[in-house]
Amino acid sequence: MLKKKNEKHLTTIFGYLKKTYQYAKNSKKHLFFFLIGNILYCIINVIAPLLSARQILYLTDEFWEQLICVTLLIFGTEILRNVVMNVNNYFINKYFYAVKKNIQLDVSAKILQIQTSVLQANSSGTFIERAGNDTDTLADIFILGIDYITHLISVIGVLISILFLNVAIFFLYLLFIVLLFLAQKFAAKKIQEKNKIRKKKQDEVSGFLSELVRGAKDIKLLNAEQSFLNKADKVIQELGEANYSWTRTRSWFRFLNGNLRDLLDLGILLLGIYFITRKELEVATMLIILSYRGQIISISSSLESFYDVIKRFELAAERIFEILEGDKYPKEVFGNTQISKIEGNISFKNVSFGYEEDDMVLKNISFQIHPNETVSFVGKSGSGKSTIFNLISSLYQPNAGEITFDGIPLKQLDKTSIRKNISVISQNPYIFNMSIRENFTIIKEDLTETEMIEACKMACLHDFIMTLKNGYDTIVGEGGVTLSGGQRQRLAIARALILKTEIILFDEATSALDNETQYEIQKSIHNMQGEYTILIIAHRLSTVINSDRLILIDNGKLAGEGTHQELLKDNPIYQKLYELELKEDEKK
Repeated sequence: MLKKKNEKHLTTIFGYLKKTYQYAKNSKKHLFFFLIGNILYCIINVIAPLLSARQILYLTDEFWEQLICVTLLIFGTEILRNVVMNVNNYFINKYFYAVKKNIQLDVSAKILQIQTSVLQANSSGTFIERAGNDTDTLADIFILGIDYITHLISVIGVLISILFLNVAIFFLYLLFIVLLFLAQKFAAKKIQEKNKIRKKKQDEVSGFLSELVRGAKDIKLLNAEQSFLNKADKVIQELGEANYSWTRTRSWFRFLNGNLRDLLDLGILLLGIYFITRKELEVATMLIILSYRGQIISISSSLESFYDVIKRFELAAERIFEILEGDKYPKEVFGNTQISKIEGNISFKNVSFGYEEDDMVLKNISFQIHPNETVSFVGKSGSGKSTIFNLISSLYQPNAGEITFDGIPLKQLDKTSIRKNISVISQNPYIFNMSIRENFTIIKEDLTETEMIEACKMACLHDFIMTLKNGYDTIVGEGGVTLSGGQRQRLAIARALILKTEIILFDEATSALDNETQYEIQKSIHNMQGEYTILIIAHRLSTVINSDRLILIDNGKLAGEGTHQELLKDNPIYQKLYELELKEDEKK
């Protein structure tokens, strides 16, 4: 049973190594040159102690000519060592950063494919840690592996040399290595368990601090600084305890290693003295053996580090490949049917959906949207209007029923056919921490200056941008923090207009605008009518009364559809909504 478990464990590690190696791509040559350089470096490390021992002998015996020769040879060896180190560093950096980039790009791409519900259910720190620190561990593994393996080979070479010099001391060294290996094996499992807990706590801290920074404004306005600091104190304290527990376990093992090294030192010196006094070992030979002592003793820290590296690699690979390949974070599923342009014919047929299985937000809802029609969804907050947009955008899949685009089931269309034909302007759009220009070019790389300015003018944003010192090159901060709510919405509207998609969804996209700007945006939307399929969710009914059609949603069900006048005449639910709005206006 244990044998099979170990075999499975080794298979898993080798599987992770194989997958990681695929990310080297064009950098494999750098790894090869590093291997050659490392072998040369190890050869130098084997030769250097021999030369140093010889130098001491020549100095003691006053062989001045030989001393000068060996001193010059040592100098040349040290220069060569420095050159090899410098060249190795070049190849290490070229390999490491290329591989890290490839892994991070793949992880980032997979994160963007994870189902929206799964992303929202997990802390952002869960993914930030994996895309950051864990990718470093994967990119480093072959560099460190070559380092440790070549060092081990050089130590084996030294041991063979010692075997010919003195058998007893050779076996003492061998006993030390075996004891060290057994001790490391005993400690490895405990260290791994502690490290898993530590990593989990790191995810939690990263996620919480990310929330603290991004929500700093609201934290201040809610006067919640102290409670957030209390929470920060708790999660950081838990991380500190996890870190302490991990380092304490490692420290105990290092304490054991230190005692083993001291015992080895004592044993070698006593054996050396014993054999010298019996004239079975020359002082010169003992000097050579002692000159190798540092390299052999260093195998203790090398074995510890190598074991630690393998365990950290295994954990990091497990966390990363959970995102890349595992089913822990399910990915969005699309079909294979591709269409270059959607006409805008959208159909919901008996669609039901709930974010939780036992709580349906939409209940057996059916409606039809025609190409180039402007349709507004109205109803109380929480009735399911935004959920309809989430389903149209394929951010979520219906629990029952079918959604079709131009008669083709939505689930059969590929991602490009859906996302390239739909623009969504949300109530709280996310503005990227870039310049205004980059917020546009990041969604359309070949964007022209004319297209950008035209879209911003349609969104009533251009005049404001021109008042800024750096104009379109102004950095807007994380989440567009330097912009007002209305300016962020206008930027999001312009960003969507740039895509010129056939279907445009306005999810309360003008809620943060002042009356004058809202009027201008509505005028722009009105100018687009007949050219695009426009779907609108609006908080105020007065802003959508000119839509071709209104669809009334009440408690997740279709409660009516028609023009403003038709619903106002025949639909009691709509009448009540409109009356409430009129009363609110009168109060103002």
